[in-house]
Amino acid sequence: MDILAAEQGRVMTRERWQDVRDLLKKALELAPHQRLVLLDRACGADRSLRQEVEVLLASSDHVRSTFLQGPPLVEQVVPQAGSSPSGVLAPGGKLGPYLIQCLIGTGGMGEVYRARDTELKRDVAIKVLPELWSRDPERLHRFELEAQAAAALNHPNIMSIHHVGQHNGSPYIVTELLQGETLRERLKKGPMRLHEALDDAIELAQGLGAAHDAGIIHRDLKPENIFITKDGRVKILDFGLAKFQPAKNTGVYGPTVSLQPTSPGHVLGTVGYMSPEQVRGQPADARSDIFATGAVLYEMLTGNRAFRKPTSAETMNAILNEDPSTVSQVAPNLPPGLQRIVNRCLQKNPEHRFQHASDLGFALESLSESTITPPTDAHLQQEVSAIRSRRTLATATYSSPRPMASSPACWSQ
Repeated sequence: MDILAAEQGRVMTRERWQDVRDLLKKALELAPHQRLVLLDRACGADRSLRQEVEVLLASSDHVRSTFLQGPPLVEQVVPQAGSSPSGVLAPGGKLGPYLIQCLIGTGGMGEVYRARDTELKRDVAIKVLPELWSRDPERLHRFELEAQAAAALNHPNIMSIHHVGQHNGSPYIVTELLQGETLRERLKKGPMRLHEALDDAIELAQGLGAAHDAGIIHRDLKPENIFITKDGRVKILDFGLAKFQPAKNTGVYGPTVSLQPTSPGHVLGTVGYMSPEQVRGQPADARSDIFATGAVLYEMLTGNRAFRKPTSAETMNAILNEDPSTVSQVAPNLPPGLQRIVNRCLQKNPEHRFQHASDLGFALESLSESTITPPTDAHLQQEVSAIRSRRTLATATYSSPRPMASSPACWSQ
C-alpha cells in the first residue's frame, strides 16, 4: 500500500505485505490492551514490522480495508530528508512569498521544508501533508488538530506559527524555524546539570500552563516533543493528540479552540510517558500532562526513563502499579526538595499530583532560587543571568493572539 510505504520511507514487497496483513488481522480480533501482548510476542526485535502494524491500527477503517484488499501494485521508495526534489515542493520554487530551499525532514505527518520568507526576510519551516495522505481522514484530522491547538496559543515556550493554506490539494502550515535539538537528542549525551534541568523544566511548565489555561491538554508530552533552541529556549511541539476542555482562563495567551473529543476507552499517548488514566483509556486532563512532565523531568535528572520495561505491556503495568527508583537513588547529589517534586508529579492518583502546571512551575522556581547560588566566576554569573532573563521573558504578557493555524514540529538542527 502506497500510504504505508510512504510513511516508512522504504519499499513494501509482497512478502512484507503478507506478514503485516496476517499480524494486523490477528490484532484486529483482540481488545486494545491484548494487542500490545500480541505485538510484543510476534514482532520481537523487528521494530519496523511492529511500527507498520501500529500505523495501520491507528489509521482509519478505510485505510485498513484498502491495505487488506491486496498488496501494493507499485513498489516504491520515498526519498529521505534532503535527498531529492520529488516531494510536494521543489527546491527553488515558490509558495506565495516563501522561497523553498530544501527538504529537511519527512515522517508520518508530512514533509518539512526550509524556506525563506521573501517579504519579511526571515527563514521559516513549512510543513506539508502530501495530497495522498490527506485522503486519510484520521491523518488529516490530526494535522488540522495540531494546527488549531497551537494556533490558539501565544507563548514563548510553544512553537509559533505564521500562516496556513493549501497547495495543489495538500494542506500546509508555516512555522518559525527552530535552531537547536530536541530534548531526546540532548539526553543522548547524558543527564542534565541541575540548574540546566531546573531552568528547562520551569519553561516547560510555563508553556504547559499556557496551554492548559487555553483549555488544551497535550496528551503526548515526551522528550521528542520538547525542543531546546540554541539560545536555551524550551519549545513545546506536536499538539497532534491534543484534547480540548473548557478553559479556566482565556486571557493573554489567546482564544480557546473546540477540538474533537476522544472516545472513552481509546488509549492515546506514548508508552513510558502516559499517565495511569491514559493507560486505562480514561479521560485525560491537565494532571495527565503533569504526570508526563514528571517522567520527563526524571529522565532529565537521571538519564534513565522512569518507566521502561522489556515490553510495552510490562511498561504499562509498571505505570499502573510500580514506582520508579527514586531520583536520589540514581543521582544522590540532587536536593531532596527536587525528589519530592518529581514524586508528586508521578503520583498514580491525579488528585495527589500538582493540580496545575503553574503550581509545578512555582515549586520548581522556588527550589531553583534556593539552589542556584551566585557564582564567583564571571562566565557562570552571565549564565545564571541569562537563565533569569529567559524566565522573565517567558512570563511577560503577549497581548496579540495569533489568528492563524499552527502545525506539527518543524525544526532544523
